[in-house]
Amino acid sequence: MRAEIFTPGRGPAPDGWDAFVRASNGCVLWEESLLEAAAWGSVRPVHAGLVRDSGEPVAAFCGLLGLLSPSRRFADAGRPRSPGWFQIHLPNSFSRGRTYADRLDPAARRTALRTFERALRRHLGTRCLGVLHRDVEQGELADIPGRFTVRRRTAPCSVLHNRWDSMDAYFAGLPRTRRRRLTALYERIGADPGLATGRVAAVDPVRASRLDQLTRMKHTRRPGTTTPLLPAYFERLNTHPGAAYFTHRERASGRLLSLDLVLDVPGGWATTVTGSDGTRDLYLDLYLREIDRMIGVGVGAVELGPGMRGLKESFGAVAVERHAVAVPF
Repeated sequence: MRAEIFTPGRGPAPDGWDAFVRASNGCVLWEESLLEAAAWGSVRPVHAGLVRDSGEPVAAFCGLLGLLSPSRRFADAGRPRSPGWFQIHLPNSFSRGRTYADRLDPAARRTALRTFERALRRHLGTRCLGVLHRDVEQGELADIPGRFTVRRRTAPCSVLHNRWDSMDAYFAGLPRTRRRRLTALYERIGADPGLATGRVAAVDPVRASRLDQLTRMKHTRRPGTTTPLLPAYFERLNTHPGAAYFTHRERASGRLLSLDLVLDVPGGWATTVTGSDGTRDLYLDLYLREIDRMIGVGVGAVELGPGMRGLKESFGAVAVERHAVAVPF
């Protein structure tokens, strides 16, 4: 096996990249155009690699290097200026930065990963201290080899499995107090003549960028350092059929008030980028609109990501254990 490393935004992806990530059921964020737009606005350099076996793509990896200060976000995205770890993680998502061809058995996956790691170290040099795998589920731990690996549990991912045939059935299964509150919220917002709710294929890129930034600023101790996703990122997402948004909009003007980006993944959907103008009721109602649609079209499950575990469990989600695995070079 051999690996080809590239830096999105600074050079083209290897031949066959997009075709392979689609064939391996990678979500749209894996595609070259989205990785490029993510890299433009990233605080940390983004790198990716395609592994081939006898010339055929068999694995792809993606991640971010180190933790650079926002003042250096436009620095050269090549070799790092200070030592750091390469975090294998798909940018702007809650998803792992590893995808393999279905035909690879566990031994071949380990070989592909080692091939990528060796190529990455040659590409980044000795200042790359090692690889940190994020978002590793229990069944994947055996796929990450290394004599000196360090494993730690991280925040679990909340997943809501579809087990209802209607919203009435969904509400009926909630605890009484929660049922009353969410039913009232769902009916009130749905009946608001000034609001348009539901799923859309495209959003205003500038407004979406701002709502995303406002939301992330609320969840950090240093809001002034929050770097927004660029409007170009949303412009590209708007053209992909594997991505959609659940939104609230002003009915008269069409102005975007909230959004939750939902991606097609194996087994259902994954939510990722979210934003609102600060109204908590709209944020909670986004979950309900997604559940309504999930039931209506028969989607198997929706991944709600880590964080706010108690809130997500109150909607019926369950926690899936995840780990971080450090592999020093």
